[in-house]
Amino acid sequence: MAVPAGFIFGAAAAAVIAVGAYMFFWPASVAVAMMKAPGSRGLLISRLAFEANPQRYYYLLRTAGAAVAAAPFAP
Repeated sequence: MAVPAGFIFGAAAAAVIAVGAYMFFWPASVAVAMMKAPGSRGLLISRLAFEANPQRYYYLLRTAGAAVAAAPFAP
């Protein structure tokens, strides 16, 4: 049993339109506020994560170094 070519092209067009609509209506990612990590010579970290737990950042900075301290706070 053969499937008509018009049906195949119609289904392909519907799939392309559906994917296009999905990409168009996909919510844009929220911008993350960044800040320079204190004591790290310019590494960038998430301001929200730092403000939520600055004690953890400073503990890691003292015990493990700047790169290790900034890693959990990266976006």
